[in-house]
Amino acid sequence: VFVTLIARAQNLLNKPEHVVFDETNQCYLVTNYGNGKIISIDTSGNQEVIIEGITGCLGIHIIDTTIFISAGQNIHMYGLISHAFIQTLPLIVTNWVDGMTDDGAGNLYAAENAGKVHKVDLSTYTDTIIVNGGLPANPQDLAYDPDGNRLLLVCWGTNSPIVSIDLSTYTVTDLVQTTSGQYDGIVRDENGNLYVTSWMNSGRVYKWEPPYTSDPSIVSQGHAGPAGLAVNESGKILAVPNFNANSISYLSLIPTGIADEKENPEIYMTDKMISIHSLEPFNLSVHDMAGRTIFRKLFPYGETRVSVDQILKNDAPGMFVVTVTTRSLMKSVKIIR
Repeated sequence: VFVTLIARAQNLLNKPEHVVFDETNQCYLVTNYGNGKIISIDTSGNQEVIIEGITGCLGIHIIDTTIFISAGQNIHMYGLISHAFIQTLPLIVTNWVDGMTDDGAGNLYAAENAGKVHKVDLSTYTDTIIVNGGLPANPQDLAYDPDGNRLLLVCWGTNSPIVSIDLSTYTVTDLVQTTSGQYDGIVRDENGNLYVTSWMNSGRVYKWEPPYTSDPSIVSQGHAGPAGLAVNESGKILAVPNFNANSISYLSLIPTGIADEKENPEIYMTDKMISIHSLEPFNLSVHDMAGRTIFRKLFPYGETRVSVDQILKNDAPGMFVVTVTTRSLMKSVKIIR
């Protein structure tokens, strides 16, 4: 069971492509592909432009006190505290570089759309192409798996597998065969779980648990172009940029009960909509933190979609609890508006 936290504040997002969590400053950093700006979002949802002028910015990654931003054939470096420009690393690129990760040993890796994977030695700033061909079409993003000393790569094609790249031999193998596709982002949490965004099926976030031999679960759906996502380990939050909705969805990774894909009812949330699937008639209620009832209505069984803005249109910003109750089960999620 997952909870979606929705933050509302001044919106500076313009086609957000990738997000990373800055543990040092306790904020999210987002690349705006639409206008070349990097946006900082604190844990209360307040937004600020910290870097601008990076046309075509895609991936973003943090190593120690440096921010790495991919754009076109370059990776740009900025200070994590000062946000001051450090330098640009030109790569040997045919098309453009996108998602990035690192191995914790001074090496940065970047996926290139033209079917390549780059390794940048940060001690010498030298670029080596470690994979050139043999990948599914249009590589998008990478995650590092320290348990297997390998990269895990997602690509854009339909039914595209999740690919494993051995960092000792650079051998490419299929880690997981999939039945979806148009994957844009991948991230690995501290427990080895993989979260992957897909633009198919109305925009989903999938979760694969190690050893990645079982089918994935659907963490969230109804996203508008979910792109390069990030894990906030300290806050147990999964941040998902919605490229086509100029928003970020914050999904709680703290279970609120025993997870069961067939559990009834199922609640999925985006920053605009509450979607409920129930096999029984259900009551939907919304309360503020003082216990005041904001909304209550009985719905028939089946699929129901309710607008968050419509429910809370007359209420001041704050935290609200949405509860769905059937004869056999009650489930709640929180909204920060």
